[in-house]
Amino acid sequence: MNRHGASGDLSIYMQHLYAGAVVTWRVVSPVFVGRDEELSALRAALDTAVERGPGVALVTGDAGIGKSRLLAEFALSLGPGVRVVGGACAELGRDGLPYAPFVTILRTLIRIEGVTPGRCRRLARWFPELGEAAEDTEGGKHQLYEEVLMLVERAAAHQPLVLTIEDLHWADAATSELLGFLVRNLSAAGVLLVITCRPPETGALLSELIRRPGTTRLRLDRLDARDVGRQLAAILGTEPDPATVGRVHERSDGNPLFVEALARSGERTPDSARDLLLNGPRSLPGPARELLRVASVSGGHLPHRLLTLVTGHDGAELDVVLRELIDKSLLVMSGDGYAFRHALIRDAVYEDLLPGERARLHARYAQALRAHGAPAELAAHARAAGDRALALSATHLAAGQAHRSYAYAEQVRLLGVVLDLWDPEVQLGADRIDVLTDAAEACMLSGDYALGIEYADAALAAVDEWREPERTALLLEHRGRLRHRLGGTGTADWERALDLLPPGGLQRGRLLGVLAMGLLPEIERARAPFDEALAIGRATGDATVTVRGLLGVASMTGHLAALTEARALAERLDSSDLLMTVPMYEATLHTKAGDHPRAIEAARDGMRLARRYGLGRSRGAELARYAARGLILAGRWDEAATVLAQALREDAPPQSKRGLRTLTGHLALLRGDLTTAAEVALALRHLDGEDQPPSGSLAPRHQLLCLLAAAQGDMERADRYVERALSDPALTRVFSSDARPVLVAGALVQRARLSPRADRELRQRVAARQAQLAAVDAALGVDGALDSAWQTMLRALIDDEGWDHAVARWRELRQPYELALCLFHGARAALACGDRPGATTRLHEAARLSHALGAAPLSRQITRLLRPRSAQDGLTEREREVLQLLADGLTNRQIAARLHISPSTAGVHVSHILTKLNAATRTEAASIAFQQGLAAPPPQPRHADGADRPVHP
Repeated sequence: MNRHGASGDLSIYMQHLYAGAVVTWRVVSPVFVGRDEELSALRAALDTAVERGPGVALVTGDAGIGKSRLLAEFALSLGPGVRVVGGACAELGRDGLPYAPFVTILRTLIRIEGVTPGRCRRLARWFPELGEAAEDTEGGKHQLYEEVLMLVERAAAHQPLVLTIEDLHWADAATSELLGFLVRNLSAAGVLLVITCRPPETGALLSELIRRPGTTRLRLDRLDARDVGRQLAAILGTEPDPATVGRVHERSDGNPLFVEALARSGERTPDSARDLLLNGPRSLPGPARELLRVASVSGGHLPHRLLTLVTGHDGAELDVVLRELIDKSLLVMSGDGYAFRHALIRDAVYEDLLPGERARLHARYAQALRAHGAPAELAAHARAAGDRALALSATHLAAGQAHRSYAYAEQVRLLGVVLDLWDPEVQLGADRIDVLTDAAEACMLSGDYALGIEYADAALAAVDEWREPERTALLLEHRGRLRHRLGGTGTADWERALDLLPPGGLQRGRLLGVLAMGLLPEIERARAPFDEALAIGRATGDATVTVRGLLGVASMTGHLAALTEARALAERLDSSDLLMTVPMYEATLHTKAGDHPRAIEAARDGMRLARRYGLGRSRGAELARYAARGLILAGRWDEAATVLAQALREDAPPQSKRGLRTLTGHLALLRGDLTTAAEVALALRHLDGEDQPPSGSLAPRHQLLCLLAAAQGDMERADRYVERALSDPALTRVFSSDARPVLVAGALVQRARLSPRADRELRQRVAARQAQLAAVDAALGVDGALDSAWQTMLRALIDDEGWDHAVARWRELRQPYELALCLFHGARAALACGDRPGATTRLHEAARLSHALGAAPLSRQITRLLRPRSAQDGLTEREREVLQLLADGLTNRQIAARLHISPSTAGVHVSHILTKLNAATRTEAASIAFQQGLAAPPPQPRHADGADRPVHP
């Protein structure tokens, strides 16, 4: 007896619970060879799942290598103490069988658990015996997934549960999404998911499974000559001679399926793998050979009733032929029907059919399926039979079925087939524009935004907007949303759509909410659409429109009560889109109020929800940006770096990626990593191309470029970035809390420009720029406590007074970096007034804060102010010459050539200069030299297009 209470003996007939029923088949080899380690690993994975929580085992290997046999042996070894339920992804699944393995699994679990009608109203779409199905809502897919999760965990509460999903390489997008949901959200101990697939292990889901901590990965290798000999001995009933073992091992390449096919082939070895696999089928008597050919056309699982309809036979005569095919290990029993023992055998038999035979057999299947409510299978057989009209109508029905099952990627694929088969003479109850509209919407739900735009374009080119304004407006709404999600803007489409709609209608209210959200952060443009959307939502009672209106009101007024109501409505709707939009607004409002812990908590709650629903790459990445910003402001820089790195690894959409990279560059700049900051600045330019990025990302981008140029010691380029920011119209249209950090960056640049040797002309230019900054500041409102603190700091930077007030504001908001920065500048002002004790007190606190943060550049500035020395007096004449050349950007070798010294001597001078100036890098030494008037900045080259480029230090 093994640890789970089962006998270890194997007969040549194997039985295990699979596909919801007992599956019995005759195997060619009664001995399972060469997989002892893999079996032990699966048993260990189950033990871990029982003791520590749900687990995943991923079994990969080439076709015929023994993945299914391994699962069968594993199931047989477990005994009655463990429940094993499984399903397989059919190759036909790519032609419209979404969720195929889960339908099989859940049918078994429903029977075992005795689920009563009314408890799983989403699953009732698949299983009518569960009662009336729930109405279709935006959150229906996730309610369905939750019901599946509940049923699986309920089954595992009584005894350990092994769920097997075979042939994941054939899975449709919906199956992959549901499997990913279970992997991420199973929490009950005692559940082991065992998944098989062929290499290569590519795709988002497999990457997630591989990265998942605790996943057991098993790669089935080919059998060596010794194991091939053992397999042959078991098949033949006698020990084979070494020559036979060598020949079979070489010819089979250690693939167990091919070993079985070669075992009785004698000296004759077929020329190809297909011929090898056809040895058995071609040697069958006529009736058995014909039935096997009929079965090969089914594409996968073949229900017995369907087989009788296709063949026209039933009863004992059919059973005799089926028994022969099962005894010869060509077919196996599976649930209420049959399947080929291996897909390679089925493929070989199918490919051996003549074209006319294939078409006639597919036509017989199509005829048999007409009245059986299986439009996806019907469509596949009708297409293969060449019946375009039947294929068109069945594919359209299958697309609707996919939509009702929330299999949106499959719906997109099927609607593409409908358009390819389009015939206006075939009555579908929909015209071509309807199909294009449905396809565009399905693309939005599946994430294929670029294809969705193509469908919307085609529909808009065909529709008459004057005769059908509502239809046109719907298409414009879809295209605008698709463009927005692809990283562009849908504003023009939405505004055009509004012009086509009468006031007060629900369609208009929905469109207004979408438009207003897309206009943010340009609050003045968004205000009216939000107000009208909320009014329509209240008047019509539509919760979705009401939520969008409430979010807008909250964003513009800061009223948290509106957010609370919006969250309650979103949770009632169970709309994943709105449920993950609400935390963005919550995080924004808490940030504006200076409550960074609550902002971080809201964003992280949203990130967890996004991962739960498999939206970590899209909505999760955007929420990560909100979390990272709060963490940076709160001084939790290590956490921020982790959040940013993880989100960027998910390959976020362009707009989210732009924001994440900007924050990455800003954090690197604060820490003194100018190389990374410069790389980010260049990457942003490549990401944006020649187009302007969306206005919401312009402010952080301006801030980064200004401060980076200043940190690199190029004050004139930094000032040109300030000028560019001030001339950007978007700066005064966004929230003032987004605009003021840019003004503060500009003011910091102006202070850096004023070295002790600054001449009168430079001082006048700085004063003029400071006046511009002050003018923009005066034109902005004040948007919360954080914005007020930014304004206080800005005015202190411009006037060089009021530093204690600025320090108090940042202390109140608990923002350590801004607090340290204001303490530093306050200390400089105190020194200028002769108050060295006051300056020293401020500097010591600033030093503690900056050191704790890891803000290296600020720490060095503080150190230089705490230990004043005349840099000019500390440098020798030769060192001043080297410093000027270093500031001009010359390398040590170039400096040596210019001064007629050796490169090593030049390196010694540079080392002394860095030490005397307390600089960590050559770039920082150049920056100090410019600020203290020790070197003249070189002229900045301009490119042919008149633009400046961020440069690497």
